[in-house]
Amino acid sequence: MTKSLMRGFRALDLTDWKGFVCGQIMGTMGVDVIKIEKPGGDPSRNIPPYYNDVPEPEKSLYWFAFNTDKRAITLNLETERGQDLFRKLVATADFVLESFPVGYLDGLGLGCEALSRVNERIIVTSITHFGQKGPHSHYKGSELVDSAMSGVLENTGYPDRPPVKEALDSVCFQANAAAVLGTLISHYSREMSGKGQQVDISIQEVAASRTILCLLAWQWDKRLIKRGGPMGQIGFRPFRWIWQCRDGHVFWFFLGGQAGALANRALSQWIDEDGLENPLREVTIWEELDMAALPQQTLDAYQETIGRFFLNHTKKEIAEESLKRGINAVIASDPADVLENPQLVSRNFWRDLEHPELGITLAYPRHFFRFSETENEVTRRAPMIGQDNDTIYGAELGLSRKEMAALREDHII
Repeated sequence: MTKSLMRGFRALDLTDWKGFVCGQIMGTMGVDVIKIEKPGGDPSRNIPPYYNDVPEPEKSLYWFAFNTDKRAITLNLETERGQDLFRKLVATADFVLESFPVGYLDGLGLGCEALSRVNERIIVTSITHFGQKGPHSHYKGSELVDSAMSGVLENTGYPDRPPVKEALDSVCFQANAAAVLGTLISHYSREMSGKGQQVDISIQEVAASRTILCLLAWQWDKRLIKRGGPMGQIGFRPFRWIWQCRDGHVFWFFLGGQAGALANRALSQWIDEDGLENPLREVTIWEELDMAALPQQTLDAYQETIGRFFLNHTKKEIAEESLKRGINAVIASDPADVLENPQLVSRNFWRDLEHPELGITLAYPRHFFRFSETENEVTRRAPMIGQDNDTIYGAELGLSRKEMAALREDHII
């Protein structure tokens, strides 16, 4: 099996939190990703949570999570000497990844057009809140702003409460996956033309693409699809599909007709075995149950019984019995559940990486994509501040120790 899909290519990663994952994914695919930080470290190293709750730049779990498989150097791009060093790195690179405000790199003489004069094959992938052009392109943003202005926020949460932000920077994560896709497609184009180009990623645009169902429903009949909270919907009638259990939550959708007959019958039998009052017992032919025709009072009674039933059981009990009985209930996994998930374990999804400076080993997702002929997986923990300065500036760019010491003294590296 070939070691990695993109081995031999180099990316210079200038991104902040908006673009970390793009370089991370490319690193797992074999690209030599060099994370370039300000002297003293990237401000994102101060994003919590921290290992042992100690707020130090080298202990940010956020940094650990999104910067694996990168080397790291420090460089002040706002100095002439720093800009000169960056151009020398660009001459050796295939990709530049950046998430600065629109126009920032142009102001330093390091925009896409200027870099293409240094290396006509360079691909510059720009990840911003609203893209390189348009009336909002210079607006400041955030994960919450991007979510709100894309329509994602309006559809998240309970219908009778204010909308809520999705967890774990989801809109940025999807935008970064799109950035990798765009970068690799541009790489394919470059292999034919010999010239690079700029990949313009708008987080708002990528997030808005997720709301296409809501957009089509509005265009077609001016209908707003409201956020459903724990409810799902088939047709125009909502049904509960998120249920609380003894130690968490489960997903189970109450379907009528042939689609839900086996699961409904099995659930009703389990409710009987628990000795609960069971109005579902009134249904004799589950295959003929028309959910749309059920009186609301009857549906409420069914759902109240199902809710009490799930509260009697743990996630483990529900997961095991659901599989045996064909009930099709799925637990809402917490981190402990995910790490122990037998499907992920069987596919060797987790990779233990050592953090020798902390004396710990942490489990990371092994890969973003799995290939039959190449190994593309996480191999290195996130880098420490400037840990590869000597290798890249000294061994690769040929700077002497005296020159590097002077650069450090002048706060250039």
